[in-house]
Amino acid sequence: MSPFIQTMRDLRDRESSRRVIAYLVLSWGILGILLQFGRSLLSPEPLLSFFTNFIYFTTQSNIFITVIAYVFIRGKSQSSTFHSFAFIALLNIIITGIVFHILLTPYMSRVSFLNHVLHTINPLLYVFFYFSLITSFPPIKKVWIVLIYPLIYASLVFLFIEPVFGNMLEQIVDAFDSARYVYPFLDPRNYDRGLIGVILFNLGILAPIMLGLSVLLLFLKRKYEEKIQTINNKKEVA
Repeated sequence: MSPFIQTMRDLRDRESSRRVIAYLVLSWGILGILLQFGRSLLSPEPLLSFFTNFIYFTTQSNIFITVIAYVFIRGKSQSSTFHSFAFIALLNIIITGIVFHILLTPYMSRVSFLNHVLHTINPLLYVFFYFSLITSFPPIKKVWIVLIYPLIYASLVFLFIEPVFGNMLEQIVDAFDSARYVYPFLDPRNYDRGLIGVILFNLGILAPIMLGLSVLLLFLKRKYEEKIQTINNKKEVA
């Protein structure tokens, strides 16, 4: 059996290790959120900037994993609902990191420490937390649940956020051409076919990628848990 799997199994068995891993996710999640809100205070429009933070998928994903870690620490992680949300949070935070590093950094002159916390450190910590400590996960036949959150979010951008807060977003994030649509890949002005281009890219490319990634994650999680169970069975026999 792989020494890595054995080590991970030993970490799961030790209460102190479980709490350290969970508190790392919780602490870095809180740090990222506080740094983001603290940056708002330096803005010419601190209240508007503070409010704007909640609009971003990145902020919501980081709050999501922070809440998951907190619930785990409180010992409320046994329900199937928790396991479903924990998996949705896994995909959300991974997508947050991937989209940032592939689709957004080309628009940025530099990547700040705050951005690395939100888009690099926290996604990596949560992946480690999820595979280390979360023991149950949704069946592959329910993989579609991961699309609910992104679809609702994208719909809100067009139906509510852009019409109501678009001008405010352009005012607060004036150096970002697609600010009123939150992200460049949701901005119809960045596509030759406008809104149709947005739909084709997000439903025809991003959504299948998300589903494929989710299936891969569930497959890897199942294999990982099977190896952990093999170690447990050998220990019981011994």
